[in-house]
Amino acid sequence: MEYNLLNPHEHLQKNYLHQLKHTIDAYNPTQIVLGEALQNAIDAIVETDDGNPHEININLDLDQRAITITDTGIGFPNDPSLLFLGGGTKDAENPKLFGAVGVGIKVVLFSSEEFRIQANSDNGTFSYKISDAYKFNNDPLPDLKAPDRFKDDPSPVNRGTAVYYRFPNPAANNGINRIGDFLKNIYDQCLPKGKDQWFGKTLKSAVEKGVYENRFAGLMDAFLRRYTYASDVLNRLGGKPELSNTTIHINVRCTNPRQDLGDEIGDLFDEKTEFSFTIDPKYLLFSDTSNWAPQGTNIGSSNVPLGPGGTNLHRAARNFNTLFFRNPEEYKMLLIGKNEDFPSEMTESIEEYETKLFPKINGIILTICRIPLFDNFLPGGSQRAISANGIVTTHSFDLTKGQNQHYVRCFDLIIDVDAPLNYGKSQITDRYLVRRIKHFVNDAYGTTIQTAAENWVGRTRSSDNDGQPDSFLNREDLSINHLAIKKVPKDENDVIALFFELLGRGYLEGYQVFGLSQNDRYDGRFVIRQSGNEDDLVTPTNDSQLSIVEFKVKADTLLKDFADRTKDPRDLKLVIAWEEGTSSSTQFYFENIQYSNEHVNNIYSGVTRYLEDTVSGSEIQVLLLKSVVDRIKEQEEED
Repeated sequence: MEYNLLNPHEHLQKNYLHQLKHTIDAYNPTQIVLGEALQNAIDAIVETDDGNPHEININLDLDQRAITITDTGIGFPNDPSLLFLGGGTKDAENPKLFGAVGVGIKVVLFSSEEFRIQANSDNGTFSYKISDAYKFNNDPLPDLKAPDRFKDDPSPVNRGTAVYYRFPNPAANNGINRIGDFLKNIYDQCLPKGKDQWFGKTLKSAVEKGVYENRFAGLMDAFLRRYTYASDVLNRLGGKPELSNTTIHINVRCTNPRQDLGDEIGDLFDEKTEFSFTIDPKYLLFSDTSNWAPQGTNIGSSNVPLGPGGTNLHRAARNFNTLFFRNPEEYKMLLIGKNEDFPSEMTESIEEYETKLFPKINGIILTICRIPLFDNFLPGGSQRAISANGIVTTHSFDLTKGQNQHYVRCFDLIIDVDAPLNYGKSQITDRYLVRRIKHFVNDAYGTTIQTAAENWVGRTRSSDNDGQPDSFLNREDLSINHLAIKKVPKDENDVIALFFELLGRGYLEGYQVFGLSQNDRYDGRFVIRQSGNEDDLVTPTNDSQLSIVEFKVKADTLLKDFADRTKDPRDLKLVIAWEEGTSSSTQFYFENIQYSNEHVNNIYSGVTRYLEDTVSGSEIQVLLLKSVVDRIKEQEEED
């Protein structure tokens, strides 16, 4: 008996391939390149629960676009059906396991040019290899067959699992560059001010002090322990003894870093073509990186408890204060005001927190210090985040309570809860729990954290909030001489200005703008004509007849607004952005406009993409100005 990995049931093949494509699209580059296979390795070790030391070895061969990950866990099961999109045996009742249905390994498989898996467990050994799975959406389809049971491995690996996968050359895969997108994600996430500012300077110091062989090793360590499955918050809190003796060894190889990876990332290799480092799979804190500071830099650490209302802390210019909260009585301390009791307006909330929220919290980690220190010693600066049984999610907080909002970036907060995650392991499925957490953080900020931060860091200066002054002349050129806008947009104001110039010069048609607003929930109200429709635009008689429009530098940042419920996808008709960005959402996905069910005969001028909400069924047209500019450049070259 054989399985066809692209056709589990012949009459469902079309739907299966469609689902497979959108599942892959829902995973971000980090998950595909490294995260999902790493997650499987960590889960395999957690499942052993044997108290022994364990290792995970990762080899990144950037020359070959290939990754090998080995672990000393329980061993991948000898069950080829697990390679189907819906197949999986992850224990959904075990909250310590990251995966639920084992989707991730299929995403890796069907993104690979070559995929190989070997395992050695109590049930024996096996090996399996398959090629060209990334062509699953091609015509004709590749012949992907698997036996009903994997064959024994004549040269088995040691205890555990070894997974090898190689990504196709972008030129053979419609320009999709998995490795390049992964590295860009690391750089953008950790070095928002560039490699020579803030955290970039600290990486240089870490190399000078011999902590790492080169800056890229330090960058990757910090990224993995802040934004991936290796950033296990529950392990940091002491809640995963299975990982307490686990180490992750990483080897990176790239013969020509600058040539193959570009100057920005290639420069971080510091002339090294092969190097190794070891990390501990625990969430990265300020205390982990403060020792990377240059010689002679004095950074102090403390763990002074918060008094009522946060009033007991005193200014410490170059110190950080880190606190761990591990039980309901400690959680309540974040809500006790200066008068040593709960604020009166919080009475009903306290009862809800005690009965419905605190029993779900595994622990809280709070660090307070000045913004420049966070920017220097944490990749991407401070953050306020939620994790689920160790996994850092993409949920974020809008802090609306308290009067001193400029102190928000003066603290780093992670709250770990016992909760299931969605299909892509990026969001908690219990939206009521998420809402309670956000309310709790707002109450804690308004009651204690803002005062504690103010006392600890003193009066914040504008440079603390803004970092280095913005630059303009060194931005990337737009390279269209007759446009007044000269540089690639870096701000929503740039996007708005470019849109109106393109509209005024006739590159876009059929848009009437009835106003923009900084006070309204949405950016603007338009009347928009369908592409190809020569009829006059409708004259509105009330605001309800106007189309709601949002401006973004990257369209995918709108998904944060949806997650925070500050905007509703059912309201929007159009998003105008410079570029699309890279979405990791499993609820929302971008697609070519010709595949739209709602807009196929109603496409706005210049629109090539749309954003679909799989929950509500809403489809939002997306106008990417970069695509418009690229078409202008192409036309000028032809002329």
